[in-house]
Amino acid sequence: MKKFLAIFVFSFSLLLSQNTNIIDIHQNNSSGEPVMLDQVVTVSGIVTVAAEFGTPGPAAVQDSTGGVAVYGSGFASQVAIGDSVTITATVDFFNGATQLGFGSSSSFTNHGGGYTVEPVVLTLADIVNQAWNGLEAYEGILARINDVTIGASGNFAGSTNYDITDATGSLEIRIDDNVSSIIGTPIPSGEVDIIVNVSQYKFNAPYSSGYQVLPRTSADIIVGSGPQILTPVVASDITPNSFTVYYNTAEDGDSEVEYGLTDALELGSVSIDEDTTYHIVPITGLDPLTTYYFRAVSTNDGGRSEGEIQQVSTSSDNPELGAINVYFNYPVDVSVAMPDNEANGTIDFKAKVLNRINSATESIDIALYSFFGMDDVADAIVAAKDRGVKIRVVYDDRAMQGSMQRLVNAGIQLSQRNITSGIMHNKFAIFDARDTDPVNDWIWTGSWNWTSGELDWRNNVLEINDPNLAEAYEDEFEEMWGSDGDTPNSSLAKFGSFKSNNTIHTFNIGGKEVHLYFSPSDGTETEIVNVIGTADTSIYFALLAFTSNPIFDAIENRYNAGVTDIRGIISDANINGSEFDNLQPISETFQYNLGGKLHHKYGMVDVSNIYSDPAVITGSHNWSNAANTTNDENTLIIKDIHIANQYMQEFKKRYNELGGTTDFVIPVITSVEGETTEILPTDITLNQNYPNPFNPVTTISFTLPERMNIELSVYNMLGEKVAEVYSGERQAGVNFIDFNANNLSSGVYIYNLKTPQGIYSKKLTLLK
Repeated sequence: MKKFLAIFVFSFSLLLSQNTNIIDIHQNNSSGEPVMLDQVVTVSGIVTVAAEFGTPGPAAVQDSTGGVAVYGSGFASQVAIGDSVTITATVDFFNGATQLGFGSSSSFTNHGGGYTVEPVVLTLADIVNQAWNGLEAYEGILARINDVTIGASGNFAGSTNYDITDATGSLEIRIDDNVSSIIGTPIPSGEVDIIVNVSQYKFNAPYSSGYQVLPRTSADIIVGSGPQILTPVVASDITPNSFTVYYNTAEDGDSEVEYGLTDALELGSVSIDEDTTYHIVPITGLDPLTTYYFRAVSTNDGGRSEGEIQQVSTSSDNPELGAINVYFNYPVDVSVAMPDNEANGTIDFKAKVLNRINSATESIDIALYSFFGMDDVADAIVAAKDRGVKIRVVYDDRAMQGSMQRLVNAGIQLSQRNITSGIMHNKFAIFDARDTDPVNDWIWTGSWNWTSGELDWRNNVLEINDPNLAEAYEDEFEEMWGSDGDTPNSSLAKFGSFKSNNTIHTFNIGGKEVHLYFSPSDGTETEIVNVIGTADTSIYFALLAFTSNPIFDAIENRYNAGVTDIRGIISDANINGSEFDNLQPISETFQYNLGGKLHHKYGMVDVSNIYSDPAVITGSHNWSNAANTTNDENTLIIKDIHIANQYMQEFKKRYNELGGTTDFVIPVITSVEGETTEILPTDITLNQNYPNPFNPVTTISFTLPERMNIELSVYNMLGEKVAEVYSGERQAGVNFIDFNANNLSSGVYIYNLKTPQGIYSKKLTLLK
């Protein structure tokens, strides 16, 4: 099940982008009318009401900022709850309610269904007291209101309003005459929870009252249901002997997790007898490298609520395991490397994968979108088969390419994608995961297709040594293979939307938190959105394509929340639906145009801030709707400052090549008993610029023992200031600032770092 988590970030600024945040439509004047009335807008979001209130509606759509009604049969009758849509329509107003009028000149695109929107938990007072003459934040959203009493008896009637109360106030609930599943059913006599669309109905200005709520089906009136566990339920803090389960409930209840080695949960449960809506349950005394099943539970006076049964694997206690090797096939900028953390640039991917193939002793499982011009790699796979290594290959549904045909000619069996929509876009291999030795289990994945045509494209590859991760990739592989044996079963092989969300997602690999998601079954786009939503200081990305509206919305939301260090590179910037133009007002995003292609699919969040959960998103998944809803893809989210720093070295090199300049702070850290802390320098140091000589961009670095105001300037040999590189406050640590000397002529210059403790100088050389 795909999930869409409603995270409300309110902003009063309107950005000049193609898509409008729904919350902006709810900015009202002093009479309670929308200031954008009669304007044509484009919004993207998830359908929360379709034709449940009849046609022409109103229907409703919600993005990560708010919700809005959509009135018109051309929309309500053509969508279903859970569809992801983009709508172009006119801002309209009807008896106090802001809506989109979907008329003959309106249009919408349906990107696919299967999403869920978690209702926002509100009180009746929240709804009544919203700023009707300002930002009307809750109108149009899907909300959950707990512990409500309905002031009536008998059976529900259609087209009828009923008074409801909770501990904070009162309001009206309206039963629409189209909601047949509610009409005629008994009105609950006690407290209930309700899930509703928030609306308004008032004839005259000022539109300061008349709020009402509308349930969509009988399932939206919840009687005696217990605390109601909300998604997601997360297993984290994984060690060799423990993990911790985190989850929320809609109402207070106790905390309990049942667990076992099977889905019977036979090992018992851990309970915490304290009522709360935020639950943290540690499970201890476990065995290393073991898969456990678990289920979150919560109970209160209203009943017992259970989550879905999930799986988690404890990590290894073997120090030989846990390596994560990151490779880039073009030069990187090691000037911004943390100590002893230089990234692996200019790597020969073919040589690396040949070494991994030649080292295999038991099995190689390969899932490839493309395989041509690599006959020496194909020959190595055949040679592995001849020495007894078990070989299995999953391949896209495409005309047979040369190197793949070489495998077929040698008797290696394939499972090819068996549906026409989308592509099998993976580029992963699993080495020696089918034997009993966990130490030799390796995953190879990333953005690089195994083709000679991509040897001059910018790509990244990861090798990861972890048996739990390998097992998860095996589960995905065998779903596409159709069996767990040596022979594929085409009748059971599943691709695209036919796959299920059946793999473990969270791992502890060498002390690093790693998350794995496969498309389209695992809601990968939502997971990317959630990571971007954690950004406190920076968002960087390098992508072949970026057409995902929800991911763009997540970036824009963080910009509205104050994250201004947003930088990106997109290769296919002008394709249909590209977010390139939308990104320009909120980021410095370049089109890659230096020959070949930038084929990466990576992003980074808070890359230089060890206290803000730095993360890297990478794999085969372009930031596109196709990657999320139809293609077979794999995505890794790695939360580690060292891996993030390596990707930043790659990003900075590509970014500088395109003329981009920015500044970085690189933490100097140490790890003691698993805790990572920052070591602050004791003195001010100005380092030699890199590269030197340079043309036209170079990086100047310096260390500061504490936060202070500095001025970094460049002077010619006559002592004349020719450039002010930076002036302002900088934080403690190792600081890196790019300098673009495009407007200067060749020669030797002096750069000065002016601080409250003195002035520091060095020479740099510009050669054009």
